[in-house]
Amino acid sequence: MMMQSVLFVLLLALGAASAEKADAKPKADAKPKADAKPKAEPEKPGRPLPLTAPSDRIHVEIFDKIPEKKKWDFKLDEPTETFSEQSFGIVEIPHRYRDGLRVDRSNPILYRASCQLTIPEGKKRLLLRGRWATRLFIDGKKVGELPFPHPGSGAHGELEDLSSDLTPNIRQLFPGDREKAVAWTSDGKRHTFVMDVIVGGRRRRLELGEMSLSVAEPGSEFVVLSPTSQDVELTDASWLPYEKRFREEMLRRNQRRREESDVKERDYWKKRHDAIAQEIGKKPAIVVPTVSEEMPVHNEIDRFLGARLQEKGLQPAGLADDDVFLRRLTLDLRGNLPTAEEIAAFREHRGEGRRERAIDRLLDDPGWADHWVGYWQDVLAENPNLLNPTLNNTGPFRYWIHESFLDNKPMDRFVTELVMMRGSERFGGPAGFGVATQNDVPMAAKANVLGQAFLGAKMQCARCHDAPSHPFEQRDLFSLAAMLKRKPQSVPKSSSVPGTKEELAEMMVTVSLKPGEKLPPVWPFENLHGEKLREDWLRNPKDSRERLALHITSPENERFAGVLVNRLWHRYMGRGIVDPVDDWESVDPTHPELLGYLRRELIGNGYDFKHVARLILSSHAYQRAVDPSLQEEEDAIELYATRQRRRMSAEQVVDSLFQVAGKGFGCEELNLDINGRRDLKNSLNFGYPTRAWQFSTLANERDRPSLNLPYARTMTSLLETFGWRNTRQNPVTYRNTEPTVLQPASMTNGLAVHRVAQLSDDSGLTVLSMKDQPVEKLVEELFRRTLSRDPSASEKDLFVEYLREGYGDRVVPGASLERYAPKRTREGISWTNHLSNKSNELANRLEQQAQLGDEPTEVLTPAWRERMEDTVWTLVNTPEFVFIP
Repeated sequence: MMMQSVLFVLLLALGAASAEKADAKPKADAKPKADAKPKAEPEKPGRPLPLTAPSDRIHVEIFDKIPEKKKWDFKLDEPTETFSEQSFGIVEIPHRYRDGLRVDRSNPILYRASCQLTIPEGKKRLLLRGRWATRLFIDGKKVGELPFPHPGSGAHGELEDLSSDLTPNIRQLFPGDREKAVAWTSDGKRHTFVMDVIVGGRRRRLELGEMSLSVAEPGSEFVVLSPTSQDVELTDASWLPYEKRFREEMLRRNQRRREESDVKERDYWKKRHDAIAQEIGKKPAIVVPTVSEEMPVHNEIDRFLGARLQEKGLQPAGLADDDVFLRRLTLDLRGNLPTAEEIAAFREHRGEGRRERAIDRLLDDPGWADHWVGYWQDVLAENPNLLNPTLNNTGPFRYWIHESFLDNKPMDRFVTELVMMRGSERFGGPAGFGVATQNDVPMAAKANVLGQAFLGAKMQCARCHDAPSHPFEQRDLFSLAAMLKRKPQSVPKSSSVPGTKEELAEMMVTVSLKPGEKLPPVWPFENLHGEKLREDWLRNPKDSRERLALHITSPENERFAGVLVNRLWHRYMGRGIVDPVDDWESVDPTHPELLGYLRRELIGNGYDFKHVARLILSSHAYQRAVDPSLQEEEDAIELYATRQRRRMSAEQVVDSLFQVAGKGFGCEELNLDINGRRDLKNSLNFGYPTRAWQFSTLANERDRPSLNLPYARTMTSLLETFGWRNTRQNPVTYRNTEPTVLQPASMTNGLAVHRVAQLSDDSGLTVLSMKDQPVEKLVEELFRRTLSRDPSASEKDLFVEYLREGYGDRVVPGASLERYAPKRTREGISWTNHLSNKSNELANRLEQQAQLGDEPTEVLTPAWRERMEDTVWTLVNTPEFVFIP
């Protein structure tokens, strides 16, 4: 009996091991050797398949609350949402919003796409590609499917075979995706195609990979099925530009979705702002000083500044010239350089008002949002991590910052949403601000961030003791923490300083709270309110977090509005009216009346940041030239008699460099779980960066070279050289702007600048070089692209002479330019295989390839191309390039 029991256990173990082995490497994942024969199977019980569908678009339905099991035998209710796509090539699902904030979807979901299509008569091949379990139906009959994926998330797997030999030029599979080809004969009539995909499950991110349904004639490339006229072949040359257009349209679609979800919230804030405006209108007008006729005045800002200049007997500098103004304005508002086309258009519009038109145009540019994100990432200590983001990191609430400025959200609403910490925690909602794992008082850390960012109150010392140089006690910080926590906050043992009373007294340190003491959720700064809090504005009076938000953003709290306009002033004028801008406790404003005027303008205009920005940018003070002789005058800088040159921020340097090149960053996906196998709490995906703010710290352990992202690392290295922080554990307003020897070294020898100067097929400089124009015109345009001005006569002669040799024969006869950016996927290296020797060997080869930069174009003769590359390298390495005039 004992022997039989042992044998039975062994049989069970062998059976389980066989099942696990089959699950670990399912046969369906293998590359198909031949077209499979379709099986005509009816759908299992559930919501009936659509037998009719639109013929002019792909109709998409999303079904939430799908059971998390590897089976299709479930019933469906009504779809949660419906929308349309243009083809069966899908790489992204629209975000879901509530009250204008990103929220999480249920996991998993069913994604159903259907359309009526007429395919020419004859034998065809259909190709399904995707990451998730997928079924294809034609007229209600199943003809092909992809099986449920294996969920393994270990690190010892093997590299996936991403190649495909179905057609000569077919795009290789995206990591984590599978494919299935089936033979099908079309009768030339209209048929209903339905593609069902179960996305997610087992706590995986709801990412599609590169999902597609394509058709091919015998001997031809696969073409993505679409009811529209666009023909997208499943080749790199065709798919990559299509994917770029798809993602750009998705940004616009998500903006419309935010607007549709935000009607009630916008109405609440409009009523609140209308009430504030009425009250402001009843208050006495601010007295604007008068100035002499010799003092230049564009608006009231110049009168406030001019009165002080008159007192000191200073005459301010004149206006900067048009090229300087446009360069300064574009860098300040959009974060990169004006294009040659923008410079030409600005020059053509002579007469009054063209500077105002340029200001309005750039305030409406989406780059306004991009340029603000990096600033608030620093100020709000946004600190996500790609890998295992649970070590005192935040969530990636950068996307909420970007969308807030893209929508020109009122700043009191912006701060309220941050304090409330609602929405998605890991995928771009302000809830990500609340993440602070492995911290015994996470909300105390958040209270310090909020105080420094919006009240000019530095309270970090109060974490352990009363602040010796500021009027903040431990009680103040922990009371705010309790308001954020929505219940009393206990003081941890770490919030103390060892030593006797006598020793602490010698150190001028007072520890006023004892470990274990509980602080109630109360607002500690009653001095910031002249009147009682407006209870009728609270939608949930019992919510201490909402009460805190109202305390901060109340119009009676003039400190809040003052801090905001002072931050704007500092950003555009180089120094704050109150300086430092994040510590107001021991500093008096240089121009208190001007500060009061700007504060009222912000409050009375619905906390619209753009309104105050427009006032500052339109002033003569902003538009003044840099006058070195005035800078020698006492108080000239403090009184804004002249401008100071500012060095570009790290993000401005990188964004401007690649704008000069006219090509994208060409980086890998910022994702170490590229095949989507890990638990969503263990890995983040920041996608393919298009602006510098989208980079983050790149987790790479010394003994794991396969986790390296070589192209992205060249970008972050350059960013760090110019003061960018790859981690942001603490809030910071002032980055280190001191010049270092590494900065010119990175510009002259760094790989990022090397890639900018390289004339590759995807470079706009290659297109410019092929343009039929005199070499003199080429030199002029290069100067406008890089330095935002025309060359001097001597500069022009020098560069024309250098580029003239071989210019007439620079274009190789018969050569064609394929302008699509490479999409680097690290050839399938992911967390699930990063410990394998093959992954490490491949990663080393990719590193070596990255060190060579981009493949040079073959449409230009090598000798002249190198001359052009030398010219570009020289221009971006002039000291003038990295400065804002």
